Amino acid sequence: MTAQLDGRSVPLQESMSFTHIGPGPLRGNAQHHMVRMRDGVKLATDVYLPDVDGPVPVILTRLPYDKCGMIISIDVFAEALLENGYGFAVQDVRGKFRSEGDTVPWLNEAYDGYDTIDWIVRQPWSNGRVGMTGLSYTGYTQWAALSTNHPALRAIAPRNTNTRLGHTEMTPGAPEWSYPYQYVLDFYASNDLYDRSADYDWAHRPLIESFEDAVERLGIRPPALDMHLSTVRDEARFPAGHPFDAKPIPVLLSLGFFDPYCSGYGFRDYQAMMADPSWRPFVHLRLSPSDHDDFRHDAARKDSHSGDLHGADAGSIDIPDADPAEIRAWFDGEIQFFDRYLRSDATVAPLAPVQYHLANSSQVVNTTSWPPPESKSKVLYLVDGDDNTNARLSEVGADEFGTLSWVHDPEAPVPSATKFWSMLVHEYPDFSPMLTGESVLAFHGAPQVEPLALAGPVTLHAKVQTTGPAMDLFATLLDLEPDGTARFIARGQQRLQASEPTDVAVSVGSAGYVLEQGHSLVLLLRSSDYPDFLPLSGTSQRWWFATHVQSTTQSIVVGGPDSARLDLTVL
Repeated sequence: MTAQLDGRSVPLQESMSFTHIGPGPLRGNAQHHMVRMRDGVKLATDVYLPDVDGPVPVILTRLPYDKCGMIISIDVFAEALLENGYGFAVQDVRGKFRSEGDTVPWLNEAYDGYDTIDWIVRQPWSNGRVGMTGLSYTGYTQWAALSTNHPALRAIAPRNTNTRLGHTEMTPGAPEWSYPYQYVLDFYASNDLYDRSADYDWAHRPLIESFEDAVERLGIRPPALDMHLSTVRDEARFPAGHPFDAKPIPVLLSLGFFDPYCSGYGFRDYQAMMADPSWRPFVHLRLSPSDHDDFRHDAARKDSHSGDLHGADAGSIDIPDADPAEIRAWFDGEIQFFDRYLRSDATVAPLAPVQYHLANSSQVVNTTSWPPPESKSKVLYLVDGDDNTNARLSEVGADEFGTLSWVHDPEAPVPSATKFWSMLVHEYPDFSPMLTGESVLAFHGAPQVEPLALAGPVTLHAKVQTTGPAMDLFATLLDLEPDGTARFIARGQQRLQASEPTDVAVSVGSAGYVLEQGHSLVLLLRSSDYPDFLPLSGTSQRWWFATHVQSTTQSIVVGGPDSARLDLTVL
């Protein structure tokens, strides 16, 4: 395919091809069922049963990644559950792999979840009590099922997920996340998966032509691609009502400090439940130093990360194998949760409302809330350095008003730090090359005399302005090591209408990190993070359709009564 731009014929993504990945072989140790939904569509469901007498509680997982495939460690889950006397039902969601129905994400999971639970409790091997588990999309299906108020659903354990999963805006008004568009081409073009041999041509304008070229090469146009170009409202996702409007049941919400996108909004879900007195007693929060794919920070620090993780032409589904022992250790915590709430086993110790493990710490701490009740606020001011250089984070603000500025050039956006957003720990990037240049501002704190434990929300308060119609503000908190390496701690982003000086409060996420002695905090500000997020064009044109772009200049007040400041939560 070629695109016509300014009279020129431009080839697109000549090396891109798609490898079709069908369902894996059926597992011999499972019962295979086609479960009928209320509209007659049948969903492929495998059931694993323990070798015990009588009916048992059942844990349900609903996923779009193949119940017989390798992306999700079904064998590890089944082994753990059966050993503990649970049945395990795993189902291909509607339109995926062996299931019937239209291949559209997000919109059918509420009532399909209800109908599947209804089928489970009618089976002779079920004792009428159902729990759910799973991460990411499989975690989202739990929220969807909960929204329908099925009386047999007694507990859920969503991990690295949130109730807005799949939205291109992680929070209303946020910069546009590119991954949902890639996701529907890789995972929701048809019943099966399609592995890309190359990345999209992100430099091409308008970007929509790069995706249209991929659709032509694939030979299938996913309905969800056009759905994501608009907005999917909660009313469509949750036709029975939002999950938090349902009757509360026990929830074990597991989030990763290095999963700033999916877990990032998960923290907002936690805050919403804790603000509701009817939900508060039912919520258990478990926090770990891990990324979206559950790679852990303590393991990353031992890895040289000197190799190319996937190769220059890698597609999107090449996921390294996780350690089964680590998966099993994590899942054992869920077993305790289900024992408590599905079996009503009084011998199981009560679960703490919150359990957290900070990066660079060996301690796993049980407490009553997040942030921990003993936490306190620490304020660092953004101040200019000598001769407008060496901008600093300081415990003392500058008296004199000043501004610092950076450039957003859509022709040369600041690159994303990782190839795969979901593997922030596994790739473990060094951010130090990003800390200089006219497209960024970096504010450096003093080296720590003693370790500093960050444990809770981080917020940037600032007065900003742009020369363009709007601006994106990406704020990333980093650990600057003595050797100059800069590692991720937390991040946040917001799209701002700031053609005039505007006061803003930008969430920089929830940090769980011990800054070690001799290390320094760095706050990195920029207006692009490409291709993870689609940048502003500097004009009225949306990036998808922009053929011409315009550089803009952003400014932030440092010093004086309106000086920018960073609010940290520390122990």
